[in-house]
Amino acid sequence: MKAKEFIKEFKDIDPADDPNSGMDKEFKQDSIFNQLGKILDSQGNPRPLDTVITDDGKKFKVTFKQATVLRRLLTAPSVKPTVKAQFTKDLQQSQTIEKFLQAEDMVELFVSTYGIDKAEPSNY
Repeated sequence: MKAKEFIKEFKDIDPADDPNSGMDKEFKQDSIFNQLGKILDSQGNPRPLDTVITDDGKKFKVTFKQATVLRRLLTAPSVKPTVKAQFTKDLQQSQTIEKFLQAEDMVELFVSTYGIDKAEPSNY
């Protein structure tokens, strides 16, 4: 088998290997989830990233602490996937992310905005 034939066989990416699989293809910018991850990953670099860009083109400064809280809300196991998807879409817009970045308690804002009941902490 020639190398060209071998490469053609693996040309299509398996959806399980695609990091953007299941993400809304209508985002104009990289998803906020990914942008927050880049901020977190760049900490300790000489020039760490500290901004996100919303789909309407506005830039927002995000601290390490804010990025951490938002990523935890986006991945919380107690939050239903439909709520996480809606929250991700909402954060792509400047009005929503601005509210969260200005909030004194992002978790409380999330709970009140998305109607999430604060669950009892797990014993596990």
